[in-house]
Amino acid sequence: MIRRRIEPMVKGLVQDDWQEVALREIIARTFILNFQGAKAAIDAELSTCFMGSAWRILWALFGDHGLKPEDIEVGCDGLAGDYAHVRWSAYETNDPYSDVVVHEGAHLLHYLKPSHHGLHVRRGQERFVDTDFRHRELFAYSCEAYSRVVLHGERKSRIASADKMQQEAFSFPRGQIEEVAALVLEAARARNGWRVIREATVIHRVRMRGKAVTATSLGWAMQTCIPAFT
Repeated sequence: MIRRRIEPMVKGLVQDDWQEVALREIIARTFILNFQGAKAAIDAELSTCFMGSAWRILWALFGDHGLKPEDIEVGCDGLAGDYAHVRWSAYETNDPYSDVVVHEGAHLLHYLKPSHHGLHVRRGQERFVDTDFRHRELFAYSCEAYSRVVLHGERKSRIASADKMQQEAFSFPRGQIEEVAALVLEAARARNGWRVIREATVIHRVRMRGKAVTATSLGWAMQTCIPAFT
């Protein structure tokens, strides 16, 4: 089930020779917080000695069954770090643009490092998707919504679905829905929508071309700079 949901995103965003490893890691690290899933998720988090996430999983489970104390705030439908956790209530949402499994999987793509899994990494690469930290939620929400839009098949239907997102999506933060919907619509109109989302949210590194240092230029630099230190 998890593979079926995340595979289009991974194949659209991750380079070919990394895709199977990315899929394997996301599937192994994602937990749906029904009773069995929450137990497995807590065991996984406790293995990292991070008690905070284990408690948040427990309160999310209790909250979905009306057992959470009123003074405890959960405040999210999913949680991602070393592992990704999806609340059962979010997994069963009726929002036609929501898929928290994809949302948290998108976060794992920009948390996990291919080099930790024996993959060849070129200079300048670090994560499976090098998302700009400022755009991490835009990236995750756009991946989530676009993964639902592409289910409509042909381009015309995808555009029609994306065009209604801002009015019909109800589980997205109100402060971000306009920006997310605009990016999803742009992706729906494009030949490769995943590339549009990627280009809008990744780190764009400036590549500097090396210049040969000649004797003339070195002499000019010395004449210009040395007096400033005398």
